[in-house]
Amino acid sequence: MANLYLHPEEVQRWFSDYGDLTYILNYDLNEESKVMDIGGFVGVWAEKIINKFNPYVYIVEPIPLFYDQMISKFKHNNKVKIIPVAIGIENKNGIIYLNGDASSSNLENESEKINVQFKTIDSILEDYTIDMIDLLQINIEGDEYLLLDYMLKTKVINKFKNIQIQFHLGIENAIEKRQLIQNGLIENGFNIKYKYDFVWEAWSKS
Repeated sequence: MANLYLHPEEVQRWFSDYGDLTYILNYDLNEESKVMDIGGFVGVWAEKIINKFNPYVYIVEPIPLFYDQMISKFKHNNKVKIIPVAIGIENKNGIIYLNGDASSSNLENESEKINVQFKTIDSILEDYTIDMIDLLQINIEGDEYLLLDYMLKTKVINKFKNIQIQFHLGIENAIEKRQLIQNGLIENGFNIKYKYDFVWEAWSKS
C-alpha cells in the first residue's frame, strides 16, 4: 500500500485490524463479476482478488515498468486486461510523475516525468463494452479527487456497484474535497461499507 499523505494513526489502526487481508477483499463477487483497478501498480491487489474470486479484471496502469510486469504476471489469464493509460477528466496526451512506486499528476518535486495517454473512465468503459463494474478500486496518489468529482458530475458513478478508495492528504483542501465526494456518493445511493480516514474506505450500492 502506498503511504503518500496517509493518516498515520488510521494506518496503524488499519494494520491492527488486518485490513489488507480482510476489508479490501470482502466483497460478494464470483467468476462472472467485473473488477476494475485504477492505479494497479504491479497487480498486488488484483492478484489477491483473482485468487479469491477469479473475476474479469481490468487494470489501469500508465507506468510502462509496472505495466510490463503485469503483462508478464497475468499472461496466462485471459480474463485480465491491462490498460496502459492514466485516468483523466479528458482524453489527451500529458505528463505523469513517478516517485518510487507512486505515480500521479501531483508528484512534481524530485519525480521522474513520464509521457502518457490520459483517458476518461467512461471512455474506457466504452472501449471494453462494459455496462457495469461490480468493484472499482482507486489508488492514484491524490488524483482521486478529480476523478471522483468527474464521475459524480457525469453520473458514470452509477455504473459501479462497489467503490474502494484510498483518499490522500497533502492535496489542497483534501478534507473538504473528500467530504463533498462522500456527500455525492450518498446522493447517488451509495452507503459506507467501511472507513479508515485517509487510508481506505469503501462505498456500496444496496
